[in-house]
Amino acid sequence: MAVAWQPDSSGLQQILQLLKESQCNDTRIQRTVHQRLQGLNQYPDFNSYLAFVLCELKTEDDATRSVAGLILKNNVREYYPSFPNEVKEFVKQECLSAIGDQSPLIRATVGLVVSMIANKGELINWPEVLSTLCQFIESQDQFLCEGAFSALLKICEDCSDQLDSQALNRPLDILIPKFLQFFHHSNPRIKSHAIACVNQFIFNQ
Repeated sequence: MAVAWQPDSSGLQQILQLLKESQCNDTRIQRTVHQRLQGLNQYPDFNSYLAFVLCELKTEDDATRSVAGLILKNNVREYYPSFPNEVKEFVKQECLSAIGDQSPLIRATVGLVVSMIANKGELINWPEVLSTLCQFIESQDQFLCEGAFSALLKICEDCSDQLDSQALNRPLDILIPKFLQFFHHSNPRIKSHAIACVNQFIFNQ
């Protein structure tokens, strides 16, 4: 069995420092830090570091973790086809493992990354994501349920054509009845997500 990827401690600390500096109010410092972070894209496992910060470093503040996630999301949007396969798999596994994070900000950020991967990498190349998220929304863990629904809503918004695709056996045929089950959920946030997911396809007709 392959050993899970682990960051180099010194490299991790350098990236954490840049992520913290990126939150500085000084625009000159922000610009310099942005350039340095952009330069790190030359390293194949940079996005694994970002996923690790977002999903694993629960001792770090939410703002720093979220910044890592937003940079990761942007990198997925711009460069995902060129990610090494092992980086793609690590990022996907980490994000699914963190979808139920206790922080609403982290859950939302993870959902953005998951949706962007589904969009840019295409759902046909990540067939387990929908079934996994559908399992999660059945959980009694409210954080996991909310996080999974948030990700599903973003996927419904960004990947509506794929969800209606015959090539994927029309996932909508399974998703819509499942969403309808949550229309009367006791948690108003979950109820709202379920309604928004269905509305996405009503308004797309």
